Amino acid sequence: MKSKEIKKHIEEGYLRIRVLFEIVGTPKKHIEDTLKAYIENVKTHEGVFVLEEEYEEATQIEDEESKKEETVPMWGTVAEVEMLVDGMDKLTWLAVNFSPASIELLEPDTLTMESKEVSNWITDVLARLHEIGTHQKTINNQNQGLIRNFNAMTRNAILLCLQDGEKDIEFLSKKIGMAPEHTEKFLEALIKEKKIKNEKNQYMTIK
Repeated sequence: MKSKEIKKHIEEGYLRIRVLFEIVGTPKKHIEDTLKAYIENVKTHEGVFVLEEEYEEATQIEDEESKKEETVPMWGTVAEVEMLVDGMDKLTWLAVNFSPASIELLEPDTLTMESKEVSNWITDVLARLHEIGTHQKTINNQNQGLIRNFNAMTRNAILLCLQDGEKDIEFLSKKIGMAPEHTEKFLEALIKEKKIKNEKNQYMTIK
């Protein structure tokens, strides 16, 4: 877009912004392709004009967790995108729906808004935040249900394994596909409920 067109859009109420998008994942090429597709999605929406875009090559994330041999290497990449958005409403939409790492307002230098416009903008922000909060509560409730079901299935799997006789924690861990340190927590809970007992590192049901 030419500078005259950009200036005209700004005079009509558009905002010129610089947006930083970040993504983390694996493998390297996948997250690079995903970020580019993410920006392409932004371009398809009305009231958004992408002026410039710059992508960085993904780099491997180095932290204590990633240094463990069994950990899948994680990669991170960023894109810096300069764009025009149609006013504060579209800026809010961009922030809420695409969750960029940062947004920098480049033009205009000064924003003038009437009290009604401010009220409408605040109301829109609150409505979107409420929608996000409701969605998050739904997800949390679903996750809690999944956790309860998982715990119940794990407990039942342990009890089924012990029907054939006493077993040690190594056998139980392999049988249910869970690390010994996590299996131990379930065994401790079953002991407290007096459903099983531990004698010389051998677990058995209480009849």
